[in-house]
Amino acid sequence: MSKAWIPILLLGLALAGCGGEEGAVTGDGDELVTIGGDAITEAEFEAELSRVPPFQRRDLETPQGKRRFLDRMVEMELLHRAALDAGLEDDEAVQTELEQARRQILIRQYYKQRIETEAQPTEAAIDDYYADHQSEFAVAERVRARMILAEDEHAARSLAERAAAGEDFAVLARNESRDGATAAEDGNLGWFTRDGYVRSIGVNEDFTDAVFDMAPGAVSEPIDLGDKGWALVLVEEKEAARQKPLDEVRGDIARRLAPKVREDFYKERIEELKETYGVTYVGDPFMADATPEQLFQLAQDAKDPLERIAYYRQVVERHPDADQADRAMFMVGFVYSEEMQDTTRAQEAYNEFLRRYPESDLAKDARYMLDALEGLEPPFESTD
Repeated sequence: MSKAWIPILLLGLALAGCGGEEGAVTGDGDELVTIGGDAITEAEFEAELSRVPPFQRRDLETPQGKRRFLDRMVEMELLHRAALDAGLEDDEAVQTELEQARRQILIRQYYKQRIETEAQPTEAAIDDYYADHQSEFAVAERVRARMILAEDEHAARSLAERAAAGEDFAVLARNESRDGATAAEDGNLGWFTRDGYVRSIGVNEDFTDAVFDMAPGAVSEPIDLGDKGWALVLVEEKEAARQKPLDEVRGDIARRLAPKVREDFYKERIEELKETYGVTYVGDPFMADATPEQLFQLAQDAKDPLERIAYYRQVVERHPDADQADRAMFMVGFVYSEEMQDTTRAQEAYNEFLRRYPESDLAKDARYMLDALEGLEPPFESTD
């Protein structure tokens, strides 16, 4: 049996705690074992077992596996009691680990209860998504069919005659079809659409066009599949194209929207908490030794425009003669003008660029942007 679950059990017992003055496990239900007069009950055993991940729990579902798991619970309780008797509860290193575990539990529970639970897509957002993404909920016409693959047209027609005479199509497919994959399942092709992939055939519009023209219960004429042979098809079921109603897909849409809603909610909550508890970075931590290349890349990667501007500004102020400095100064104006539509600050940034870097290859572009912001919009000439 894999021992990968043992640390999980250890952590579970440590975090759950144990009853009694000496930390013994106690509880209601049938007793499975006693330790110093205190019992591990069947209910406690099942509760601990449920904490083991399902893929690791398989080995523990047998009577032998359950006994081994109970033995481990006894071992953990013995070690727990021994640790208490040894005074380790007051050990500084233990106290540090317990506090770290407590901190992580609180963080995890806060996120679960105050962010994950509260951050749910609104009904209006779900309605809007459905209205704007109709094509995602369109279900194409489809059929469910069986196939017999014959070597040639003559063999296919002979099999068709046998089916018409009353022989079971599925039995014929199992015994006579040349396609081993589908024959093993009585010729089952499953569901497929007119332009979709068909099992053992691939994408073949001539085949699907012939099948979709048939009524349920009908057996086709032999269909030429080229080198594969000739097919007989029995259409078992047919569904018309339809649009899934909103009520049918509301849950799917909610799950689709949830990650973005949760991410936005998380960011908002963090900003609220920053204001509540007061967060102030002292200087710009860890960036004192950043190269102009690193700062410029940080600006390129930043999602928030104000954050990008701040990094571009650091390139200019800390490395004014770097190869990236003129581009960084130009980008300050560009972000203000194109992303934030702040004409005044954009003009200030472009003018500052021209004062600092009048010989830059981007100077003509900066003058163009200034004219455009003033409504002059001269003909643009590329600097390339």
